[in-house]
Amino acid sequence: MTRARRAGLLALGIAFQVAAFPPFGLWPCMLLALGPLAALCEDASARRAFVLGWLHTAIAGVLVARWLLVALVDEYGVGRAPALAVLGLAVGGYALVPAAGAALYAALRPRVALAAAPLLFAALFELFEWLRAEPLGLPWALAAHPLAPAPGLLQTAALGGAYAPGLAVAATGAGVALALRARRLAPLAAPAALWALALGYAGLAGAPSGEGPTLRVGIVQAAVPQRERFRPGSALRNTLAHAEATRRLAADAGPLDLVVWSETAVDDDLDAHPDLLRLLREAAAAAGAPIATGAPRTAGGRLVNAVVLVDAAGVRDDYAKQALVPFAEYDPPLLGFAAALLGPVTAGTPYVAGRDASPLAGPLPLATPVCFEITMPGLMRRARAEGARLVANLSNDAWFGRTGYPEMHLQHAVLRAIELRSFVVRGTNTGISAAIDPTGRVRGRLGLFERATLVAEVRAAGAPPLYARRGNAPVLACLTACVAGPLLAGRRGLRPARAPLPAPARRAAR
Repeated sequence: MTRARRAGLLALGIAFQVAAFPPFGLWPCMLLALGPLAALCEDASARRAFVLGWLHTAIAGVLVARWLLVALVDEYGVGRAPALAVLGLAVGGYALVPAAGAALYAALRPRVALAAAPLLFAALFELFEWLRAEPLGLPWALAAHPLAPAPGLLQTAALGGAYAPGLAVAATGAGVALALRARRLAPLAAPAALWALALGYAGLAGAPSGEGPTLRVGIVQAAVPQRERFRPGSALRNTLAHAEATRRLAADAGPLDLVVWSETAVDDDLDAHPDLLRLLREAAAAAGAPIATGAPRTAGGRLVNAVVLVDAAGVRDDYAKQALVPFAEYDPPLLGFAAALLGPVTAGTPYVAGRDASPLAGPLPLATPVCFEITMPGLMRRARAEGARLVANLSNDAWFGRTGYPEMHLQHAVLRAIELRSFVVRGTNTGISAAIDPTGRVRGRLGLFERATLVAEVRAAGAPPLYARRGNAPVLACLTACVAGPLLAGRRGLRPARAPLPAPARRAAR
């Protein structure tokens, strides 16, 4: 393959991947996005495949994750050069993982038949995607995420998380690319089989809708400008705005069982500001329902990013965020060099991580992941195991403007709803607030920077599916089998035929 052809294929794959993710959201492009990389690895050495895999992931990653640049420069005031350096270091570092997967595929590809190559490529891609997402803690821009607007294609996430539908996505791209390259239909067999299994499972699983009585949850999206939150007196003004919206919601919508505000909607400690707590108690009394809101807490001398559940009597329960954002919420001990680049991001008192995943005592046992905790399947499975029957994700995505990040955040929530078979409600400051049912269908949403309210009807989550019960072990075993199977079959196919036994000599004529 010529250098120009390799560059063209690489650019095509990157273009498909960027188009698939928000803000463009052309999700069918993701079904083809990984095909060019698979084709590039066909006649490449492991070393060249590593470079190609790194380039594909790094370039696409920088373009998809440009929201980080906007947050650092526009909101935190970091210089453009250091912000670009941080973005490049972050994306370039995590791109090493899928690059290693591409190198391994190139090394193993000669040992498998053409028909099995898409399955091998997809299984390796998802194994390395899991390594990046969970052990290394970088769960962004997975292959399955762009399909969130088509949740019917994601139902196998109840069995294997994002990696189960991701296997079919990666195999589709590889199958199409290899079929075109070889001018044969054999590479399309594996992706066709995977989609048949996925759609068959979706049909058999039906549409889980929870159990027990229907509850009504009000969501308040106050759309407070990010810069307003740091001006003197902002805590009182913001709490008043949320309280007034809650009263109007209760008057217009009728009885509610729960009201959800956003992360740090009250951005002062309630224990130190009884006037703010009084406003919350009065708003909860007017709504006839407890309010779940973000509010920092300093009990015990520890500053935590918390969610508090407040009713007419006061603070009923609280939860401290466990997975903190590096630099913005705590200082990673081994990354001091990056802290020097980020300057304003690290200003202020760092938070301390919480440890308790017990659900809040709401009208249903309530998991309240804060901000990007919703992107962490393991954390959410733990909350489900602790007894949570409803998920309320409180976030403030105002930092990221209209870069596509809020839509990406919503994609994660769709996957968590399917993986847990639970309703998920999102309360955000500037959007996208939403209500998602246990099949991943978005039943209602509020637009970006829209000042509005939403009422969602929810029910308690039923029996947890396989992924919520067993985690990654079953899907990792399946992906490993999808690697081993083609290799074993290929080994048999490459084994030389056994030489025929010599024919018995004819008896000499006498």
